[in-house]
Amino acid sequence: MISRLLLINLVLIVLYMSVWFMAARQRQRLDTVDSAWGGGFVLLAWVVYVQQLSWRSLIIAILITIWGGRLAYYLIRRSSRRDEDPRYKAMAKKWRGNYWLRAYLSIFLLQGFLIWLIALPITLAANNTDATSLPWVIAVGVLMWLIGFVVEAVADKQLGDFLANKTNQGKNMDRGLWRYSRHPNYFGELLQWWAIGIIALGTPWTWLGLLGPLVLSLLIVFVSGVPPIENKRKDNVEYQTYKQRTSMIVPLPPRKPIT
Repeated sequence: MISRLLLINLVLIVLYMSVWFMAARQRQRLDTVDSAWGGGFVLLAWVVYVQQLSWRSLIIAILITIWGGRLAYYLIRRSSRRDEDPRYKAMAKKWRGNYWLRAYLSIFLLQGFLIWLIALPITLAANNTDATSLPWVIAVGVLMWLIGFVVEAVADKQLGDFLANKTNQGKNMDRGLWRYSRHPNYFGELLQWWAIGIIALGTPWTWLGLLGPLVLSLLIVFVSGVPPIENKRKDNVEYQTYKQRTSMIVPLPPRKPIT
């Protein structure tokens, strides 16, 4: 059953990302792919639930829908207010050959595969239709997810309000949750995904599902999350001081700067 679900999810996510690719080509904006990210997980979560009805999969689908809906709203609003994300422009400058074919393969299909991979706990949770097994695991996971959701939402709101204030232009955000973590929004997101992995535990092979949040953690910390943001500020003296005293992901009390 699980192998069938994995295959169905893979086919669906390819079709889903292909639709978003056509929208991106119509808009002539590669960063359209960002708006597809959250919805891809929502799609897979409900496909899994419909094919294998269980309380565990229903809980996961509801949580993923809340997370994905908020993220999609946030990203679509951000995209409508600014020019194309410079990350994609920089990436495209290095391409040779057919521009849109390269975009389809290296951006849309690649992100689709990552969605499929990170969603492993969602799929593997369908291995067991009895949500009464290890109910405390589900309860701990839901509580952990709720904490992560609140942290991410508050961090995004604090940053959005800070950037909207023109008097803060050129300044560094180090208030609220950002006083204790340089990327509290990423901390909240990772907490939610590790929570999904925990909720899925207790069913056969779901330990393998922890590969999903692990991959997301590695991407955020070492590839597409933290590094691009911090590389842009490597020559900013104020940010480097902030970096010395502030934890990267996990909120912790500020350290004394190294002098």
